[in-house]
Amino acid sequence: MAHIPRDRLEALTCRLVVDGRRVPRSPEVIRWLFWRETVPEPVGRFTYFDINPRNRSAEFGYFVQPQYRNQGMGTAMLTIAFTHLFTTTDFHKLYCQTGAFNAPSIRLLEKLGLHRDGILREHHELDGVLWDDYVYSLLRREWQDPGATGLTFTVATEKGQKFS
Repeated sequence: MAHIPRDRLEALTCRLVVDGRRVPRSPEVIRWLFWRETVPEPVGRFTYFDINPRNRSAEFGYFVQPQYRNQGMGTAMLTIAFTHLFTTTDFHKLYCQTGAFNAPSIRLLEKLGLHRDGILREHHELDGVLWDDYVYSLLRREWQDPGATGLTFTVATEKGQKFS
């Protein structure tokens, strides 16, 4: 491994450095709503945030309405989101965290090829119990679009932009 001098701020932080100062995290949060033609409400949402221009990364989260779970919606939504972000941005990595108790989310993330990077021990309180959180990531070079899922969506951003 190459030796990196630790006397430079860039060696001490993964955040953008401008004029010798660390740039704080971006407060920007981008939300997408996933709509099905035959359903009067969004079936789910995808959010990305903590955008880091230096590392070209962002954290993401997602939610599928309970009545639409176990129907392939999560797989289709994340497939669309990952493909869109890796083809329209310069992101190198997308990452998320989920509670160790959330078996459906863990199965979905692993099915789509995300790598479990680590465990945040006793990090997530639920009903008075502190659960571990798992941190997952996906690098651009690792993403392989699994192809058509048989589900189509219209995706709407908060700014009114749409894609599918």
